Amino acid sequence: MNAQGAEVRLNIGAGETHLPGFHNIDLSPRAEISLDLGREPLPFEDGSVDLVFSYHTLEHVENYLFALGEIHRVLKPGGWLLLGVPYVTLTEFHLVNPYHRHNFSEHSFDFFDPAKLQGSAVEDPSIRFRKVFHRFHYMEWFHLCPPPLRGWCRRHLFNVVRKIDVGLVKLGGASADASLESEMRTRFDACLRLRVPY
Repeated sequence: MNAQGAEVRLNIGAGETHLPGFHNIDLSPRAEISLDLGREPLPFEDGSVDLVFSYHTLEHVENYLFALGEIHRVLKPGGWLLLGVPYVTLTEFHLVNPYHRHNFSEHSFDFFDPAKLQGSAVEDPSIRFRKVFHRFHYMEWFHLCPPPLRGWCRRHLFNVVRKIDVGLVKLGGASADASLESEMRTRFDACLRLRVPY
């Protein structure tokens, strides 16, 4: 929250829509703040932002690690990052899309969690997130399968999951336990509903 007690919220990759009450950021000149997130820093102080929402944007950013580092920098400890991204094994609109530069799964952000995979690669150790939830959007009839079969299909077949929603919390604040999951999911869905076309 800022000095007046209002929550500071960013909508990154506003694209064709914006979120009222958010600072809407995009490469598009129609956005309130127009910048290239893969190269230009976010114009916010360190630890000044409460919430970042980004829907189907990070897969387009050339330097995804720079963008994630900037998001981490401006978030307060305990701040939330809510993401919607295409799933890694979607061939129909993702792997064939020449504008998609990165792939995401339920494990993508474990590399920024010291309790999981952080330290297993040469990632920047200063970027520290913990995943609170992920939610799959299954294609066609796969959502009707029992969970073990769904999991097997997701791991071994293409075009099972269309996209994935992820809720992350910046480490260093209040504990990121499972009690946040319901609240973060509700907030994610509210952000989706509130988007307004420019």
